Amino acid sequence: MPSADNGFKNILVATDFSEFSSAALGQAVWLSRQTGARVTLANAIADLSMSVYWGPDERELNQRELCQRSETSMRRLIVDLQATDLDVKFSTLIGEPFVEITHAVQAEGYDLVLAGTRGLAKWEHFWLGSTVKRLIRKCPASVWIVKAKHVGQPKVVLAATDFSEVSLKAVTQGLRLAQEAGAAFHLLHVIDSKDVPDVISKIPKGDSLRQEIDQEAARRLDAFLDSLHVDRTKMHSHLSWGTPWQEIRRISQHQAADLIVIGTVGRSGIKGMLLGNTAEKILDTCDCGILTVKPDDFVSPIEPASIPMRPRSGE
Repeated sequence: MPSADNGFKNILVATDFSEFSSAALGQAVWLSRQTGARVTLANAIADLSMSVYWGPDERELNQRELCQRSETSMRRLIVDLQATDLDVKFSTLIGEPFVEITHAVQAEGYDLVLAGTRGLAKWEHFWLGSTVKRLIRKCPASVWIVKAKHVGQPKVVLAATDFSEVSLKAVTQGLRLAQEAGAAFHLLHVIDSKDVPDVISKIPKGDSLRQEIDQEAARRLDAFLDSLHVDRTKMHSHLSWGTPWQEIRRISQHQAADLIVIGTVGRSGIKGMLLGNTAEKILDTCDCGILTVKPDDFVSPIEPASIPMRPRSGE
């Protein structure tokens, strides 16, 4: 059984007031009710301090108005949740979304960030192409990318492992979520075709050398399962050959997964980088939610802010 220390306790939900970010907030509400985690809603607005179109007084006035609109909108979202059992706070961030969200994580110790995959029309580039991927790369917290049709209690969770420490952490988090949801849990290891010479990857399945590779991978997967200390009858394991993101997509579709859980830096990872962009490929090609997990020693390339914004109560 995974340690209780692996549960999420402090959640930040990034919103741009679109239906997609509303789905992320709905997911956070479900998770908070399951775990008792604290929830903070955050909206990033433009920094007008360097605008050349207004003088200092106008910039300050317009910035204040933007903040007031942001806070009013977040208060309305919190009221609309009809979640009086939860103390949901809110925080308006000023600056580039992925930077300010990362600063908030560094300052307030959030262990999970939830975000939607698309935003309003003018923000679509940020949320689909830039902000979400930059959070996956650079934010020190786990990042859960929510898809609107997979909000709430997941029925099927798929976690991928490459036997690294971060994949153990990811699998443990996936197991805990599956347990909290009463979901089916699937564990996948892909024998990466890049890890063996091309000629070996083309050897037929019945060949003795191919069998030796399969047997070694199966042995390592078996040892990994032992390290989880869970009842194996409560989970399903899969071993396959190929390109990791393609196999993860294939298995997730075959099993109708609601959530894929994956570590973002693996065996050969560099801090701040993705292992072969696997997480990004999955984000681009899979319809279900994606939970990406950082190693414990991950160091964000974004320096902490000198004056962090403090969250306020939604009441």
